[in-house]
Amino acid sequence: MNLLKVGRISKVRIVHSRLLAFVVFFILLVCGNRLGNGLKRELVSFAGLGCVIVAAFGRTWSSLYISGRKTSTLVESGPYSTTRNPLYLFSLIGTAGIGLATGSLLILLLLTLSFGLYYPFVIRSEEEGLRKIHGAAFDAYAARVPRFFPKISLYNEPEVCEVNIRQLKKAILDASYFLWIYGALQLIESLHNASILPTLMRLP
Repeated sequence: MNLLKVGRISKVRIVHSRLLAFVVFFILLVCGNRLGNGLKRELVSFAGLGCVIVAAFGRTWSSLYISGRKTSTLVESGPYSTTRNPLYLFSLIGTAGIGLATGSLLILLLLTLSFGLYYPFVIRSEEEGLRKIHGAAFDAYAARVPRFFPKISLYNEPEVCEVNIRQLKKAILDASYFLWIYGALQLIESLHNASILPTLMRLP
């Protein structure tokens, strides 16, 4: 697998994510949730916000280390010393946060199931490309560091990290989408509560 194919996989991943987001937003425009406006709803919403913040900061932190070198350089420090795919790990946390923010168990399951079915394929494809580029070095890294769920005891970080500012700014913008989506969901729920948007049904 060459860098061009890795790039195509990345584009398909983005299209998949945006299509899923469009479907979820369309459903939420006409559907409410069954939690109402009580303490339980506030706690669930707060948990969602916490996940979204962790995801945004985590993706930005991870991007400090790759900074445009995701395939050309084998990064093994910082978050990449505990898991081979910290960006996707934090994306899963953010996805769960968005699901919680909707107040719907059905939407939460839809989002996390979609992630669980699709992203393992993306991860395997990208790692195949890294293995062809870096060979034995990647095999040694893969044997030491878990693919997804982190092993905190492996953590190490360099004293100095070279950062591509342009790529970092792009990464910060990408990470902020979780916060924007969370805000949009809160707005949609407020519009439902004010009867500005119709509530055709309430999702479990």
